[in-house]
Amino acid sequence: MDSRKQSLVTIRVTEKRGPVSTKARTNSKAAPEGKYGTQPGALKGRGSMGNILSEAHPPSFSISGLLVARRLTKNLKERTALKIAAKKPVVTKIINEQVPPFSSKPPQKFCSFAVQRFLEELLPGELSGVSYGPDLAGKLAKEMSEKIKEFAKTAMPPRYKLVCIVTVGEQCQEDALLTSRALWDAYADTFVSHSYKNGTLFCVASVFALYCE
Repeated sequence: MDSRKQSLVTIRVTEKRGPVSTKARTNSKAAPEGKYGTQPGALKGRGSMGNILSEAHPPSFSISGLLVARRLTKNLKERTALKIAAKKPVVTKIINEQVPPFSSKPPQKFCSFAVQRFLEELLPGELSGVSYGPDLAGKLAKEMSEKIKEFAKTAMPPRYKLVCIVTVGEQCQEDALLTSRALWDAYADTFVSHSYKNGTLFCVASVFALYCE
């Protein structure tokens, strides 16, 4: 009887320890090797599964999205080019100047740059701090016209004629438009003009250089 109880106790103890030993063997069992071998950290969590899915299914791009991106890039390039062009001064260069057959061909042309610089210095020097008056305006226009003609004659080549016009008017809350019309030879003839204004008056000085054969 004692031997039977002992055997039953042994069986029960064995049955109770059975699952514990089986669980221990399961935890100590190594991870099985896959098709491409064992990779460390391949079964650690969902991050590895996400990498596998991303490699199996690469991101797809739609044609409409690519067209929109291309259009935005083109617009950006155009805006950048416009900003750069706005900062640079516009200079027109005549590579091959074509002389019309009906134009005069002076051996030396009138130097308009020197006269232009003289006008830019003369008008502010004569009119700065001057108040408008009808009698004073006519006197100033005549005096400045004589000074401009004297200087322009020093830079005038032979066979050129000068026409100098100086206009002095009252500065009001209105706009004034001054124009001139004449028969013109665009190749041989030239002109310069400059304007100045202060709180009470405005002045416009123009010099026309005409070549006469």
